[in-house]
Amino acid sequence: MTDNTTPLWQHRLSDFRDTVAREPMPGCGATAVVSADLGLALVLKGLNLSQQHDASAPRKALIDEGESLKQRLAPLAAEDVAAFEAFMEAVGRDESDAGRRAAIHAAAETAVEVPLKTAQLCDAALALAQQAGEHIESQFVSDAVAGARLIHAALHGVLLNVAANAGQLGSDDARDRALHARDGFAQRGDALLAAIADTAST
Repeated sequence: MTDNTTPLWQHRLSDFRDTVAREPMPGCGATAVVSADLGLALVLKGLNLSQQHDASAPRKALIDEGESLKQRLAPLAAEDVAAFEAFMEAVGRDESDAGRRAAIHAAAETAVEVPLKTAQLCDAALALAQQAGEHIESQFVSDAVAGARLIHAALHGVLLNVAANAGQLGSDDARDRALHARDGFAQRGDALLAAIADTAST
């Protein structure tokens, strides 16, 4: 079981896995972030090992972009945990509390914002994986495609959180904007993965 005082990325992998299996948190959002980060690492593996064999400036630029994305993705796991806990705290307030509804709406905004931020970075990671295809040597393509599939699965995982929490936003317009963004990320993610798989099979 993980210790809540220890940053999530410092836990043993087996402890993280077992806590996911038994505790409310980390949930699907945080687990999706970890999966996306590992998926991106597989794409970077293909780029880095290819770069060791035959250095090029375009490949180095992709590696730098991927490393930046990886560092920006990682903190969102803890942000997801914090957002969920704040939302549950707001929902758990006494129904006679005059500020309960406003607190729920405010917490829901963060509970939608964090997965949308994650989806945006997953989208960028998939776009990177597509661009990386021609720069990865054939012996590492399977790693990169597996990584892209992990990122794609993570994208759809966090979008489930958007759908689950959008109904608690403060207005119909806010809900509709969140769901529209969700649909856009889902469609683009599907198209990017299809392009990656198609390129890898040729």
